[in-house]
Amino acid sequence: MSPSTARATGFAISVPDGWLEVDLHPDSRNASINDLVTRQVKEVPELREHRAALVRALRSAARSAHAAGAAYTASMIQPIEDAVIAANVTISIVEAPNEENASETIVAHLAEIPRGAGEDPVWREVTSTELPGIGRVPRTQGVEDITMPEGSGWIRSVIMQTFVPVPGSAGKVALVTCSSPILALSTELIDLFDAVTSTFRFLEN
Repeated sequence: MSPSTARATGFAISVPDGWLEVDLHPDSRNASINDLVTRQVKEVPELREHRAALVRALRSAARSAHAAGAAYTASMIQPIEDAVIAANVTISIVEAPNEENASETIVAHLAEIPRGAGEDPVWREVTSTELPGIGRVPRTQGVEDITMPEGSGWIRSVIMQTFVPVPGSAGKVALVTCSSPILALSTELIDLFDAVTSTFRFLEN
């Protein structure tokens, strides 16, 4: 996998080839997404029959990311037989309730959710991970219900959130969120999300 590096103010992250970096600005995102999808369909003809669904998915991802105050988002859209596998990564800079140990303070408000009975139950694990060049940071992962933008409902998704303290900015945390509604691939997606998140880094001024 040869990653392409996506940059935003103060940080960068690498996403795999084929992931689409999405314009979040409300005034330009629809036209930008249309152009992006047109280019992608030319490169991957198998996506042609999924063009409308691809546009809807990217617009939904952009609306959700912008509504959440995200600074960056990228999406994976992979056709498989008659379906499309979709996943997203977003990065937001958020304020912690406590300036000291900001990321730990945020995670302290997130309780673990035991895996319930039934098909595709909700669950959440609170853990930590080592990011290269940054150190150990808190993380949550599991299957949760994500609220859609503008109160249009919710969707059950595999989700991983990693909380990275911003150097030199007391109380600020870079929140790296990866998600996908493809619950049948939750194990594989969590591995993918871990690989993508591990490329996150802050840029030197």
